[in-house]
Amino acid sequence: MKSSLTNRDKRLLLFMFLFVVIVGIGYWGIYPQIKAFAKLGKEIEKEEVKQSINEQKVSNLIFVESQCEEYEESMAENKERFFDILNEADIDLLLTGKAIKHKLESFNLSINISEAPSQRRAYRYSDLYVQQQQWEEERAALYAQEESEEDLLDMSGKSDSKKKDKDDEEEKIDEYVDVFGNTDMVGANNDIYAAKVTMTLGGKKSDLENFLQEIMDSDKEILITSFAWSKYRTRQLKEGVYVSDSSDSDLEVVEMDALTVTMEIYMCEKD
Repeated sequence: MKSSLTNRDKRLLLFMFLFVVIVGIGYWGIYPQIKAFAKLGKEIEKEEVKQSINEQKVSNLIFVESQCEEYEESMAENKERFFDILNEADIDLLLTGKAIKHKLESFNLSINISEAPSQRRAYRYSDLYVQQQQWEEERAALYAQEESEEDLLDMSGKSDSKKKDKDDEEEKIDEYVDVFGNTDMVGANNDIYAAKVTMTLGGKKSDLENFLQEIMDSDKEILITSFAWSKYRTRQLKEGVYVSDSSDSDLEVVEMDALTVTMEIYMCEKD
């Protein structure tokens, strides 16, 4: 059986062939290029944002350097108000020396030096306490904002490729790192350590009061958190009598004042 194609059929086949060729070229040739171009456009937008951030940092660099110098000078000045890092023997020597200076007896000395920085806040009704509260609220709001932005970046930057995940992480870190580096701990007492000391002293009340006054007038930071008065009895030489080997007849029982004081001694690293 013999069949023949008419001119109309030939034109239809040619049209279908050209259509398939055009679709193939568009799908396997042009469409990938369009996707690559769109991806490149998004990367350009990210780089432009980073460039804007970097330009802003550079324009503020002189001001930031000036602030940094003032901050360092202020820190050095403030650190002089604190003791150097002391151990228990140093604190014992310091307080026992003050007790001996005021002719006092030391009955008990308990020293606890925390390895963690001090978390003590300012006096509740002081201006500094209000500033600390405002700082904590600002930090909490900023932290919540950073968490939200990180979640958005994670949702928009998911990929099966480990390399892409690593690149996204580097970009995210670079966007949010300040010129100072990691400043999350700025404002916390991360350089100040407290030694909690409880000490019981005995002697004349005037001498004990002088001891308390010297502690409060110290040029270094010592905070008396509590103190309590009491009485105790002891035996001592009778007034005007001095012998090398005293007997019971040379001694008398007297009632003396005792002071139990609890304090915190603040120290900091000065390197």
